Parts: sequence; structure tokens; C-alpha cells
Amino acid sequence: MQQLDNNSIRIRVSVLLKRDDGRICFVRHCKDGRRYWLLPGGGQDAGETAKEAAARELAEELQIRAEDFRLLFIRESINKETGRHIQFMVFEGIRPDFSTLATGIDKRVEGFDFFGPEEIEKSTIYPAMKTDLLDYAGGRPPELFRTLDWIS
Repeated sequence: MQQLDNNSIRIRVSVLLKRDDGRICFVRHCKDGRRYWLLPGGGQDAGETAKEAAARELAEELQIRAEDFRLLFIRESINKETGRHIQFMVFEGIRPDFSTLATGIDKRVEGFDFFGPEEIEKSTIYPAMKTDLLDYAGGRPPELFRTLDWIS
């Protein structure tokens, strides 16, 4: 097992965007030949606040803006074999402007869609936080912090 240190932790900012009908926005990524759904977002850069990262990622992936961001919950995943450690800060996008919604400049993003609980349940979504997303979709506040199982 590789030694873990603070330099090996990656912070990923995700944005949960909900339409008026309650459906949640997901982006479809293609990476290393695998396709999966996830909340829009990406890595936080050094010197960038989490809210700045959230705004940048929305612009890059979906060409949209939100008025503000509210932290909903934090998740982390640790691969004990490789030492890879990711923390996920999940924000709610406040009053997103969907009028410019389109696939952005991030080459991994193949498309986007809005899912209700049924689609969330049956789709491949990373990281493994379906329970949190279903809680949120159902009006239940997700637990503030927990560690997720690592899924390769």
C-alpha cells in the first residue's frame, strides 16, 4: 500500500442543479472508453475558491451560470491500494440560468440530461452517491459528510 499524504488528496467540486420540475442535471462523460453520468464539476485549482471552481466548471461543461452556490454535503473516496484520495464538495447551484445550456468545451463531456429518481436509480453514476442524490430529490437533506466505497 502506498503512503498517503496531503499532496495526494484531490478536491473535486460538483454542482447539483435542479429544474423547477425537480429533475437533476447530469453530464455524460467518456473517459478511457467508459461512459457514465455525474454531476457537473471538476477539480479545484490551487488559489481558486470552491465557489469559483463551481462557477468555472459550469461554464466549461454546460455553458451556464448560477447566481450563487450553497454547500450541501462532502464525500470522499480512498483507494487503499493506490493511495488515490478524492474529496467531493457538492454544492447546490442557486437559481441556475438554463437559457444558455449546451455542451461546453470539456472534451470528456458528451452530453447532459435531467434525471428524476427513477433514472438516478437505474443509471451508472459516479462517484457512488446515489443514496445522497435520491435523498435530495426526495426532499430529504443528505448527511453532511461520509466516506464512499471506491469503485474502479
